[in-house]
Amino acid sequence: MKKNISTLEKKTYYGFLLLIYKPLLTEAVRRRMQAFYDDDLSISEISQNEKVSRNAIFDSLSQGEKELDDYEEKMQLFKKQKEFSVLLDELGNTADNEKRQALISKMKGEIGYGI
Repeated sequence: MKKNISTLEKKTYYGFLLLIYKPLLTEAVRRRMQAFYDDDLSISEISQNEKVSRNAIFDSLSQGEKELDDYEEKMQLFKKQKEFSVLLDELGNTADNEKRQALISKMKGEIGYGI
């Protein structure tokens, strides 16, 4: 993850990664990340709900972010989804039949390689 991004961009990014990779996380990390990213609870609120220290929650979130970054670096599913979405938008916005066929072929190739 880039260092110079806003809190909202970070929450959005990890929220998307969580949607993709959450089955790969441990139950505790997944639960805490969902509370933080999906339910928009604060670290303090999560720590009160789980009756653990704020530091334990912070550590879980940091660990989860690192794991999500590692999964994305290796599998690049989020990156591929964004690229595929761009191709779909381009396909929807072009009237040129030749270009449409080229985009469809490119998308089939991407699917064939396992996006």
